[in-house]
Amino acid sequence: MSSAATPAAAPAGAVVGFLSAVVDDLLNPASGSGPSAPADAPLSWLFTAFSRREVGADASPTASATASAIFGNSIIVNPEMEWIEGILRGTLDATSTTGDVLKYKVVSDPSLGGKIHIATSDGALLDTGDFSYLPDQSTLVNVGLNEQFSIMVSEWTGFDQFMKSIPILGLFAEPIINLLYQVPILNQLLAPIIGDSQIVNFNENPSTLAADRPVAFTYMMPSFDGTLISVNYFPAKNVALGDVDEAPTVLNGPGLGSAGGTDPDGQWNLSGMVPGIEPLRADAFTDPSGNDYEGGGGYNVVTWDPRGEFASGGILQLDSPFWEGRDTSAIISWLTSDSNTAKSQIKMESEDDPLIGMVGGSYGGGIQLATAGTPDKRIDAIVPTITWNSLNQSLYPSDTFKTAWGDLLLLALVTTGARINNQIYKGILTGNLLGWLSETSQAMIAASGSTMLVNNIDIPTLFVQGTVDGLFTLDQAVTNSQQIATANPLTPNKMVWFCGGHGFCRDPKPQEQDQVINNLKWLDQYVAGTSTAADDIPNFTWYDQKGVGYSSTLMPYDPNFNDADQLSFEGEGGNMLIVPVLGGSGPASANEVQLPLNFTIPTEARRAFDVDIDLPTGTVIASAPQLSFTYQGIGTTRSLYAQLVDNATGRVVGNLVTPVTVNLDGRQHTVDIPMEYIAYTSDDAGDTLTLQITSSATAYENWTSFGVINVSNINLNIATVADPQPLPTP
Repeated sequence: MSSAATPAAAPAGAVVGFLSAVVDDLLNPASGSGPSAPADAPLSWLFTAFSRREVGADASPTASATASAIFGNSIIVNPEMEWIEGILRGTLDATSTTGDVLKYKVVSDPSLGGKIHIATSDGALLDTGDFSYLPDQSTLVNVGLNEQFSIMVSEWTGFDQFMKSIPILGLFAEPIINLLYQVPILNQLLAPIIGDSQIVNFNENPSTLAADRPVAFTYMMPSFDGTLISVNYFPAKNVALGDVDEAPTVLNGPGLGSAGGTDPDGQWNLSGMVPGIEPLRADAFTDPSGNDYEGGGGYNVVTWDPRGEFASGGILQLDSPFWEGRDTSAIISWLTSDSNTAKSQIKMESEDDPLIGMVGGSYGGGIQLATAGTPDKRIDAIVPTITWNSLNQSLYPSDTFKTAWGDLLLLALVTTGARINNQIYKGILTGNLLGWLSETSQAMIAASGSTMLVNNIDIPTLFVQGTVDGLFTLDQAVTNSQQIATANPLTPNKMVWFCGGHGFCRDPKPQEQDQVINNLKWLDQYVAGTSTAADDIPNFTWYDQKGVGYSSTLMPYDPNFNDADQLSFEGEGGNMLIVPVLGGSGPASANEVQLPLNFTIPTEARRAFDVDIDLPTGTVIASAPQLSFTYQGIGTTRSLYAQLVDNATGRVVGNLVTPVTVNLDGRQHTVDIPMEYIAYTSDDAGDTLTLQITSSATAYENWTSFGVINVSNINLNIATVADPQPLPTP
């Protein structure tokens, strides 16, 4: 049981918390940080706020409820804490006599380093105030240690909703109101408008609550160089319930700018591409379409804050094998060491070699390749999702900097307080101002990630990549897969392309949650060894622009994957004035794609060299079209931009634009370059494309690009799939 709730003054970090919350709203305007908005209009919320009756004074305050000395308090709480299936779970069991929706916020973090996750449901805060508590490992082995923390419950009034609905100003409304709730006397005076609040103080003894049962906890682990890495451990459900003594373990890495997962009920990460803690612990998942998978086992789950982020120390090096990769290896070593109180729960393959799998997307995918490529031979299987092979090729393709993506990545790091290698700042600054990266910056990011270390990977690997991913495009997964197939041809190595990733899926059926089941199948066969479910996953699966799935026994880099004869299309070209932005590709409308992500999305260009691409009906494409043309010009620009527009929708296929390096020295040159990989099918007469070569693209915007150019002899060759096998319709 929790202690009684008592009044509390505003915590010292309230102002910092306010600023952080504002930044979080700016970065995640649809993150679900508050309750779902009611259907009423904003003006009706304001009217309701000023006409609400103060009925809370009639409520009988309990030992855990704080009553307002002036107006009374309409919130009643009945807090408690208990061990449930290996998780310390608590609730405020809060109700409001006014009928207002309630919201919750941690206002004082656990005193000994524990972590709190307030439960959510469908993007809205649960009305009762359920939460989970990860105690620090020290409190489990030291019976006399109690940990204190505080959670605030407050009413979400019509006034609050009205204020948050105001453009721009609404971003600041909730953090300011949360701060006002914590100011004594003033919070009581403003209660008729902003609603009542309670701060519930907990004083818990984790050792007593766990009672020698397996329990989730957090731990500051010294890494190879002494840097402390914040690690979170969750026992498998079957271990927690006593059905088995030990289980295989899965390391689930977060994306860049995200902390290690602490939500024990999370079904997935990254919009469904990666399994969350719950399906991994249970080895079971039901996707939104109702497809069930039960592996019959369960996994211990480890999450962590990467080096330089959140609670972990050190300097962020962008998944360097020599830094973050060694941190991950240190986590594996810690799991089987005496310093891990859950050591006996870790299933071993042999002495000092635990059964280990890894999952994660983006940054959490890169760390898998960096660690397995080092190589750490204790890892049994990996599922890298929407990640990279080379950061140079991803961020600086054809010597053209992805300015929009670079800005978003830096913003994510800065606003979360990450401690970053200074070369990252310098690279993004020169990339934005001048459109180029220095050799020093290129060398730094070349050392971040796996690249040639992928050749060392000889464990089963399932690559999952997004067809609309403008940051880490399909060719990154193709390169990774091909490297493994070449260096270790007997290693199981499969690939899935789905509509998702870094970007925005506007096609009919995103296939994100399908990947959770694929992850579990892969782990069950190659880590737990309890099934052959991964055999059901085709060697190569992809989905086209209409959400139709195909498979092949061959990879797209196999010489026999495509027909021997390619489709060929020609265009004349002409003259073009090159200036930034005007008439080029992007940004997408902010009404369709939220700011600032819309700057990464290309659009049909108003000024471009167009070539009609009339595809024969039945054409299936899962390849990188080959573009060539002749040009001559003068100016400062170093790139043109090529894209394929789907004439049926008016959208750029895959949200992908390809930079094409040019040298405007007044002489004639010829360029021959593969465009980005696409997945596209022409199954009726309306499925045609237009090749566009244009002067600018907001995803790569370079404000120093000017000039004039003449383009001629445009040629586009498109390889078509020789034997596509349609996937069964769900």
